[in-house]
Amino acid sequence: MNVEEKDRVVHGMLEDEYQRCQDVLHSLQEKIKLFPKGALNVRKKKYKGKEYSYHYLISREGGKIVNRHIPEENLSQLSNQLKERDLCKKEIQSYKKRIAYLERLLKTSKSK
Repeated sequence: MNVEEKDRVVHGMLEDEYQRCQDVLHSLQEKIKLFPKGALNVRKKKYKGKEYSYHYLISREGGKIVNRHIPEENLSQLSNQLKERDLCKKEIQSYKKRIAYLERLLKTSKSK
């Protein structure tokens, strides 16, 4: 292990990977800003013996909870955007963990 920790090539590769992860994390955070915020819910109402259901997007804006009705034709597009946003959030978490690990590696190799 001492040989690897003192090796400049390995240290350079770790720094390059750290910088790449930082760049990817930044781009994912910018990408996630483009997606709608909130969660998709369904409300069901009974009226004159029939049951009607409609979809709405619930989110927070400035401390208030806002419900926005989603037309049926926009439902599939919105649900796809929400799924992609969730995937981006998972990727962001994994890159944050990787960056923290690389920071620990780089700090230990600098201190020795």
